[in-house]
Amino acid sequence: MAYFDAAYLVKCYVKEEGWQKVRALAAERGRIASSVIGRLELHAALHRKLREGGLSAESHQLVLRQLSFDEATGVWHWISLSPAVARAVVDLFRQLPSDVYLRTGDAVHLVSAKEQGFAEIFSSDRRLLEAADHVGMAGRDVTRAAPPEW
Repeated sequence: MAYFDAAYLVKCYVKEEGWQKVRALAAERGRIASSVIGRLELHAALHRKLREGGLSAESHQLVLRQLSFDEATGVWHWISLSPAVARAVVDLFRQLPSDVYLRTGDAVHLVSAKEQGFAEIFSSDRRLLEAADHVGMAGRDVTRAAPPEW
């Protein structure tokens, strides 16, 4: 199992930069976990794709049907936003250095993944990836080419 944030969830349904690598990772891991916030962000992102013309109305409906099927068959493991996670997010912001930029949703993803025992989180969101070490996790982005070895 792997933990995906919303940026990676979208790539499972929309052909945007890096989608093949994300889908391959999802297939390799079998099941994907994300905060229930990620589920909400996914629906918002899919609607944004519709609104901005990245998805036709027909494609949007097809994607939503596929998402419903995937949920029904257990592809996605949605993690509840529990009081413990909310407290941990508050604690994270209390101890986070002042030079770290982290949005609330990204903090929820990091804490949710950590609370569920994940050692790594997958995202293409640079700020989330940079903040991952502040919760003792490794941030991974399979969509970017690996840096050259010297």
